[in-house]
Amino acid sequence: MFYDYPALEGAWAHSVTEEPDGAEKVSGEKREEVAEFLERLREDSALYGRFLDLPPRLRKEFLDFCTGQKGVKITYDPFFRFVFNPELHPERLERLLSSILKEKVRIRRVLPPDPMRFHESMPLVIMDILVELAGGALCSVEIQKAPYAFPGQRAACCSSELVVRQYSRERQKAKAEGIPFSYHNLSRVYTVVLLEKSSGDFCRYSDHYVHRAAQVFDTGLSLNLLQEYVFISLDIFRTIVHEAKEEPEAWLMFLSSDDPADIARVTAAFPEFAEYYREIADLRENPKELIGMFGRTLAEMDRDEYFGMMEQLREDVKNLSEQTQRLRKEKESLEWEKLSVEKANRSLADEKQSLEEQIGRLLEQRKRMTGRL
Repeated sequence: MFYDYPALEGAWAHSVTEEPDGAEKVSGEKREEVAEFLERLREDSALYGRFLDLPPRLRKEFLDFCTGQKGVKITYDPFFRFVFNPELHPERLERLLSSILKEKVRIRRVLPPDPMRFHESMPLVIMDILVELAGGALCSVEIQKAPYAFPGQRAACCSSELVVRQYSRERQKAKAEGIPFSYHNLSRVYTVVLLEKSSGDFCRYSDHYVHRAAQVFDTGLSLNLLQEYVFISLDIFRTIVHEAKEEPEAWLMFLSSDDPADIARVTAAFPEFAEYYREIADLRENPKELIGMFGRTLAEMDRDEYFGMMEQLREDVKNLSEQTQRLRKEKESLEWEKLSVEKANRSLADEKQSLEEQIGRLLEQRKRMTGRL
């Protein structure tokens, strides 16, 4: 088979014990195959050292891929760029975007990243791939490995950056040509976000894996507000779709699964995907490049984890601040109630004393009247 996978019924049985180099103990013929591969890897001490620098999970994924047990996760940025390099294979990204945007897409050119800061303390808006379509529209494709806080706000900032970038470009173009600038020349901007792990906002809609948004008016007024969004939850897709019957499903299965059974299903329904898988499998012939790609994957994971942790910390601080403010208001309310109760008690004590004085005077009057009688 083109991907050199073993028979699916001969599954690789794993135990929970890890070897010192990160390879899990396995039973059957695969153990010998893994051992042989590791022995070849040890022949290059520098390469083997880079392999050991990977965390256990990535070491296992590396071994699974190199021994033909699994594919590789296309959502890892280096592998996504390898398959969908718009300079080498624009037709692949065109087909993917066409299936996502539901319209024919032609890529005119790849735009270099031009991130901007909206605020000094805000991290750079980072885009995975940014392309200009044939009609002038801009489209960014971003993959999120971990669930970020504020996914909507992040996407809005990215989309706004695209609008500002297009606006600046058109103004400079008009100035160079000596013609008046016109907003009519601005095209749509698309922000496509592929979520490997969905946050709670998306998990609440677990029966949908594609979410599309465009700005509309409640009156039916039609204005071109330029910005459109597409969020795709790959993990939710895997729980809903198990067969690739249509091309969009094949693309999402290609992106979301490294299971040989899924690879077989995709290539059986859509043979053209065999070329993509074959190119990926050929990476096993160059372990140095492959280790480098896994190393860059680790750097991306560390960066994503860092930003994810920072966002979570900011969210926790915000929640604690709101909780502190709420408790402060409750404390002030209780103190006010306490003062009101103390004031009421003093008033009751004064009334009690006044009544006791009145009773004393009445008793004194009664005593005098009794003496007279």
